[in-house]
Amino acid sequence: MKIVRSKILQGDKIIWSVYILFIFISIVEVFSSMGKEVASGSFVPMLRRHCLWLLIGFICCFIAHKSDYRKLSKYLNILLGVSLTLICIPYFAALVKNEPLSLARWIKIPFPLMNLQFQPSEIAKYVMIFYISSVMASNQPKIDSKEIFWRLMIPLGLVCGIVFWSNFSTTVLIFATCFLLMRIGGVNKKYLYLTLAVLIVVFGLMLLMAYLSPDVAHRVGRLGTIVSRTEGHSATDISQITQSNQALMAVATGGLLGRGIGNSIQSSFLEEGHNDFIFSIILEEGGIWLGGFIILLYIILLYRMFKTAKSVNGYFGAMACCGMGIVITLQALINMSVAVGLIPVTGQTLPFISYGGTSFVFASIFLGVVINISKRAEEGTAKEENLQEITPEENDTAFDENKTPD
Repeated sequence: MKIVRSKILQGDKIIWSVYILFIFISIVEVFSSMGKEVASGSFVPMLRRHCLWLLIGFICCFIAHKSDYRKLSKYLNILLGVSLTLICIPYFAALVKNEPLSLARWIKIPFPLMNLQFQPSEIAKYVMIFYISSVMASNQPKIDSKEIFWRLMIPLGLVCGIVFWSNFSTTVLIFATCFLLMRIGGVNKKYLYLTLAVLIVVFGLMLLMAYLSPDVAHRVGRLGTIVSRTEGHSATDISQITQSNQALMAVATGGLLGRGIGNSIQSSFLEEGHNDFIFSIILEEGGIWLGGFIILLYIILLYRMFKTAKSVNGYFGAMACCGMGIVITLQALINMSVAVGLIPVTGQTLPFISYGGTSFVFASIFLGVVINISKRAEEGTAKEENLQEITPEENDTAFDENKTPD
């Protein structure tokens, strides 16, 4: 029996389907959520730019899924060094311009047609996942040793420590993903939980100090922003015109079936309706059923990545799939929780749907790597199936035909 496989889009077809669905949803919802831009007549360039980035992201995903993911592990030390360098650049630029370090998130590169800007923490987020997967894969016999724990924790601590000064939510996302990945991978749980406990105590003391001394809060990274957003969220006055209240109003008016695609009212008041609060617009226009459908897509994506992790013949590929599934799901969960008012505003986008360029491209590249892993897993399964189809007689004949003479 010959197994017919697509030569164009290879790998897990369900992951491909979810990814392409996300792209179509992104185009529709970003267009629909540009209320303020429509009013000013500037939505066409923004939408065109967004569609261009979606196309670039898809092409990058396609190229990545055709490459051999196993070769990536050879360059992860270099990529980690590049990531650390990139996340430091905005801080050096801020120091030169005498600007607050807490706002140093972006690297801006001028281009003839448009200014390219990106958050280097987006690259570091995915590189850390693959770096930790690679280290755990190459050190399986001593995975629970203190040596491996520090080999994983030192780079993670450097990345999180640097990112913390400008982006607390991304720091939490990176650490939570890598922590869960190390726990799944078999790193000594005593060291992991002890580290987590120390970090919670230290951060708790920092928050206490920030509450007691506002001057300290605004000097130490994003502590001031964390305190102000937490206080604002816990003492929300629904009569105030804030982004969070406008988002909640969008969710409340959507109901079960929603207003209909393109009929959003709150998008005219939400400055980040096409970005951080796009899930609020989705719930307003599509209601609970569309919001539930998108949640289901993320669950399916997580399930398929974990299924690929179980079937692939290789520890590095398995851990990389788990890590990508965790980070995408956690980020989506954070964004949705902000949209419905469960947690304070974080600035995390909805993966593959929110307006954005480079963040979508980076996510697409590493998703393409996961699809390549699923492709290798399918090829391994196909080989096993073909071997099972050969009878003992056929196997003996094949051996005799290929046997070299004495």
